[in-house]
Amino acid sequence: MLIRPATLLLTASLLCSAAGIPVENFNLGLTRPGVHIQPVLAGAVPEVTLDLVSVVGPARLSEPAAPGHAVVWLVLSGQGRMSAKKHAYEVAGETILRAPQGWSWQIETTPGQTLHVLRIRRGLTPQDRAELVKFPQNNAAPHVRKFSECEPYTEAIKSPKTTSRTLLPENFVPRMALGTVETTGPDSVGLHSHPMLEQFFLGLEGNDITVLADNDRANLTGFAILHIPLGSNHGAEVAEGKKLHYVWMDFFQTREGQEWLKMHKPIEPKP
Repeated sequence: MLIRPATLLLTASLLCSAAGIPVENFNLGLTRPGVHIQPVLAGAVPEVTLDLVSVVGPARLSEPAAPGHAVVWLVLSGQGRMSAKKHAYEVAGETILRAPQGWSWQIETTPGQTLHVLRIRRGLTPQDRAELVKFPQNNAAPHVRKFSECEPYTEAIKSPKTTSRTLLPENFVPRMALGTVETTGPDSVGLHSHPMLEQFFLGLEGNDITVLADNDRANLTGFAILHIPLGSNHGAEVAEGKKLHYVWMDFFQTREGQEWLKMHKPIEPKP
């Protein structure tokens, strides 16, 4: 599977609190060969660990299976190879990878290659592990997709010109789902709240938006991430001439909370 690379954008690593909304910019400027792991928004969401993994070639990362955690990878930029058992993928920016529970990953880069990947770990409860058994079709092979190839959907809080896609549907990882939102300014994502889930926004390349949460505002640019305060009334705005393109990451507190996803209406393919 050959995936074309995205352009690398270098940003400084900075953790701050922008008017009450925690924001962190990724450091993609590492040049020393090897594997570099940088924690991201540590402790922001219970049971969830985020790490920016930069593999600067020539280098290899062996990621062992973690029985107590589910792991999802979001390739941000660069090029490299990711493999799980007999499955191997040449990967580049804006790609999601998730192996069946209990599988390990290998990440490799050759001289001159650098791969930047966000590793998302979700702790699994005994109930979560029981849920995984109910969906064997989601654990038969790796789930690997370019963002642009994922299923589109519509939602009432977004304008008709907005493109939304589901990257990780429900029931692949218990109590977790991911997707993207893309539009150009002037536009907005309407204010809404969801006290049943924790959420991150990850800015993709070119993203330049204002995120609102209750009385707070924060600027989210490309290759930066923020945490939506739990239960806040939040939304996003993009000004004329600018781009909105981010990943939303939902972490539900209960299995029942996933009912929220019914607000996403899949777009039926044209006959």
